[in-house]
Amino acid sequence: MADPSSIAVIGSGVVGTATGGGFRAKGHRAVFCDTDPERVALLKTRGYHAVHASALIDLQASAYLISVPSPTVDERVDTSYVREAAVAVGRAIVDARHRPIVVVRSTVPPGTTEGIVIPALELASGRRAGRDFGVCMNPEFLRAATAERDFLEPRVIVIGALDGASAEALRGLYAPWGEVPVHVMSLRTAEATKYVANLFNATKISFYNEMYRALAALGAEPQSAFDAVALGAEGMWNPRYGTRGGLPYGGICLPKDAVGFLGFARDHGLGHLLPMLRATIQVNGEMAGLAWPDAEPELARAEGRAR
Repeated sequence: MADPSSIAVIGSGVVGTATGGGFRAKGHRAVFCDTDPERVALLKTRGYHAVHASALIDLQASAYLISVPSPTVDERVDTSYVREAAVAVGRAIVDARHRPIVVVRSTVPPGTTEGIVIPALELASGRRAGRDFGVCMNPEFLRAATAERDFLEPRVIVIGALDGASAEALRGLYAPWGEVPVHVMSLRTAEATKYVANLFNATKISFYNEMYRALAALGAEPQSAFDAVALGAEGMWNPRYGTRGGLPYGGICLPKDAVGFLGFARDHGLGHLLPMLRATIQVNGEMAGLAWPDAEPELARAEGRAR
């Protein structure tokens, strides 16, 4: 019979190590499984229980956390490592006498857990997801340099679950984090949530890089402007600002200033430095049901496309 608090972490990179180490620090029993013998040896020197991935089949855990790489290759997410891990976990739960949960921690495109992980688990185990074992998607929000601390001090815990029993099982593992908000959602939504978080960070960085180029070219001082904006712009101090998706920006200032600044930049030969601003005007115009570009004559003129 498996220890009710035993966790097998498949993949012991930054995410896997922080995950297993964090659960261990909260009183769970954790064993790390990795294909790299040197990594296994290193974890042992740190006092962790670590085994080669080939030994996974001999383990009986209550939860199997898949934290293997999901690299981007030729502009596509390579989910082969995730599938291989799912097959290995499936073989490990063939004779499970309890109802373990399989938790995907790897970053994967929406639909991966349903379309790849669950079929691989069922084929390898001969068992049925939702009946014989639970399935969850538990995205991580860890920074590489502070991953272990971030895991122990999360701002939110996101649980994508196949069913209610799976969600409750994973909630049980996170019981020691009783004060942290827990958001339960579908598997597909949880997978998407990770991308929304990362792509928002990337977009914010890109926006300020874009403004940096434009302001510097105009003779302004970018960092002085950014320091003030960090305190004054509602999108900086109100975390929910702009998160009501499906609607274009409204009011007077945003449409007027977006189009006006783009036109001003173009008049100074700097329109090419503002691709995100152009995209912002286009997306919000489309969300408002406006034709592009005829319904936005001011933008058309700003981009030199007036007819």
